[in-house]
Amino acid sequence: MRLTLCTISLMLTFSVHAEELVLPDTAVTNDVMEQSRGKQSVDVELEFTSLASDIKGISKGNTASHTVSGNNILQSGALSDSSGISSVIQNTGNNVLIQNSTVVNLSIE
Repeated sequence: MRLTLCTISLMLTFSVHAEELVLPDTAVTNDVMEQSRGKQSVDVELEFTSLASDIKGISKGNTASHTVSGNNILQSGALSDSSGISSVIQNTGNNVLIQNSTVVNLSIE
């Protein structure tokens, strides 16, 4: 069925060569563009909120002796069923300061 639909759609398709197009010699004015664009007569009120994350971690004076570090593996498809915002943090060392911050504020009305 798909093959039949693809074949029919290919047979019904036609092409237009560039020399067949009739274009004006002058550029379209901004007024014409403003009147022709999408979202015409739609008023959108925007409210802006600035959020920030200030992370200032300090790692000093640490010692690590006779430690064993492993491998970090993130296999293909590990996030395949996730939705929304994902964050992956990996560490293969010792005495590492890891900081992460995600700030999302979305309001659609």
